[in-house]
Amino acid sequence: MLVRLLSRRHRWLLGLLSALLFAGNIMLVEFFHQNLLQKLTLEQQQSLSRQLSLVRANIESELNANIFLADSLATIISVNPSSGPDDWELLAQALMRKATSIRNIAVAPDNIIRFIYPIEGNQAALGLDYRTVPAQFRTVELARQRQDIMIAGPLTLVQGGTAVIARMPIFNDAPTNQQYWGTCSVVIDIDKLFQSTGLFALANQGQLAMRGVDGTGAEGELFWGDAAVFSNAFAIENIRLLSGSWQIALALPQDQQGRFGLSSLLVRLVGYSLCILLFLALFSLYYAYRQARLNALQDPLTLLPNRRFAMQLLERLVNEKAEFSILSLDLDKFKEVNDNYGHAVGDALLQEVAKRLQAGLRASDHACRLSGDEFLVILPRVHREKDLQHIINKVSARLSDTVFVFNDKQFQIQYSLGYASFPIHATELDKLLHFADLAMYQQKAAHKANA
Repeated sequence: MLVRLLSRRHRWLLGLLSALLFAGNIMLVEFFHQNLLQKLTLEQQQSLSRQLSLVRANIESELNANIFLADSLATIISVNPSSGPDDWELLAQALMRKATSIRNIAVAPDNIIRFIYPIEGNQAALGLDYRTVPAQFRTVELARQRQDIMIAGPLTLVQGGTAVIARMPIFNDAPTNQQYWGTCSVVIDIDKLFQSTGLFALANQGQLAMRGVDGTGAEGELFWGDAAVFSNAFAIENIRLLSGSWQIALALPQDQQGRFGLSSLLVRLVGYSLCILLFLALFSLYYAYRQARLNALQDPLTLLPNRRFAMQLLERLVNEKAEFSILSLDLDKFKEVNDNYGHAVGDALLQEVAKRLQAGLRASDHACRLSGDEFLVILPRVHREKDLQHIINKVSARLSDTVFVFNDKQFQIQYSLGYASFPIHATELDKLLHFADLAMYQQKAAHKANA
């Protein structure tokens, strides 16, 4: 009622005033809230940055320590290339007792794995020729060419699992390094490495990502986490390896605001309570206006759009010179249904027709009830005879294939239908409607003649 009494200018002023009050309330609440979040976020970033630096240092120390342990085996083989698996096993046992993250050590004369310790769980790798696995042979060959330790991975192992591998080339003519003997590889269990260095614990507090497969640093492939973390990171550290580096990035968790708990909630609670009350008041007014407008454009019985809606839509389509078609549909013998069975049955029949019409149409089509038992279907973008007949057949099937049952009485839905297409059959709205109605009445006359 209030909306109807207000003039357009008053409604505009009310909307503007409400929007200003609403926006002002939000700005004030968010100002205090953002100040609090910024303070808490800065403190969290500083704490996580310190932890990230510690994790980076731990990874460097742990990884290098394990690699240097295994490098002693490569050194012994280089000095004594005639040594064999029995000699290597004794040294490997001693190295594994001191190692914290080593999964296994492999020796590959001529790039074919002839020795691996421990053998349990790694049998699948024994006898592997690196030259048959391009992803691994590339780093083996790089280590030979550089004559230095090469970090490979993280990569998937032949025997299963993911690990970092340090490739140590072995030459039997040190220090000239012209006679290549093979390679010694130490496989570092990446999960153990990250667990012992605190990386997993840090990942529970923020978003972590790592890149730089094979020590390629910032330009390398992502191997842990989400690439988007690097775009959102507030801290990035370079993990220096014996060959190259990895890069690790840390971003705040996605549920950042939720981590601040009650202190963040209370700031908003009072302010947004006022916003909600204001919104509810405005929504009530808006809903009343929309409901009144909806009632003016909707048939209360079938809930289909009414004549006013149909005429407004048709006028717009004609003005836009859009191609469309209409179906004019009228129920046959509807008066007999009302007279013989009552208006309750007639109303139920109209509702059933409306339901079936909508079920047979596209989402962009509109089935409207004009009055009584008269319906109009508007089909935007449909003008070809083939497409129109397809829709008519679909609608006919929906209406006639099954009988309508009401209070244990069966009724066959009978109707007459005419159609017209714009601009094929007419270029003016009145003439278009007349063309469709005329076709419908012709069909109705034919039905009566055949009855």
